[in-house]
Parts: sequence; C-alpha cells; structure tokens
Amino acid sequence: MALKIPKSNFRFIENDFSDIIMEIRDGAQGLSSSARTIRKTIVFNDLSKMYCVEEIDRNGGFIELYWYDWYDDQKELIMKFHAHYHPDETPANITMYDPFHIHTANERRLNNGKFQELYTILEFIRLRNISIKL
Repeated sequence: MALKIPKSNFRFIENDFSDIIMEIRDGAQGLSSSARTIRKTIVFNDLSKMYCVEEIDRNGGFIELYWYDWYDDQKELIMKFHAHYHPDETPANITMYDPFHIHTANERRLNNGKFQELYTILEFIRLRNISIKL
C-alpha cells in the first residue's frame, strides 16, 4: 500500500531550510541511490545528520516507504521518523503505529500523526533547535 506522499524535492528543501541545513549529500550511510530508492544525508548546522531513504512507487511520483533517521554529531540517535508497515507476524504493540511512527533515543515507539512528510519533519527540527537556543 503506497503512502501517497509526493517524493521529496531535496533542492527545494536545501533552499527552504538553509538556516538549519549546511548541505545535502548524495547517498546515506555508505549506500547510493538506485532507480526506485532515493538516499540522501542532510547535514545540519549543528553537525547532526539525518539519513533519508525514500522508496518510490513504479510511476516515480510517490513515496511508498521512508526512513528518516536523525543522529547527533556524536552519532547518537536523536529520533527516527518512519513510514512503513511491519510484517503480519510482528507483535501488535509494534504494528499499532503502522505506517507512521517515531523511534525515540530511549527506544520508545510513538504514533506519528503530525510529522509525516520530510518538509514537516524539518519544520519540527527547526522549531526544536530554536527552542534549545532560547
């Protein structure tokens, strides 16, 4: 089942979030993109990184699954934003949040009803970083 979220436009994202993004690199965690898998690494000004993986549908316009994993500059997990379904044999306490869920640094799994597109996730990160500085 496709999510029906348009694939991310990383050029627009880099421009629109230039206040928090240092650069967007091709590839993520040593893997490059392929025909239906887009992999990027967003490097933030605080040197934290988000590894982005988007599986694109056959028509090339929509995301079927995604994983946006955000780590601090010491490679410690901050948060993971995922949108995918788990196999049928997965325990109900995990599948209850499918497809949109968040993994926290303390290994909690949360329902993600708000931050479901990369753009809104980056808005959350921008607000989080502003509040930390205040």
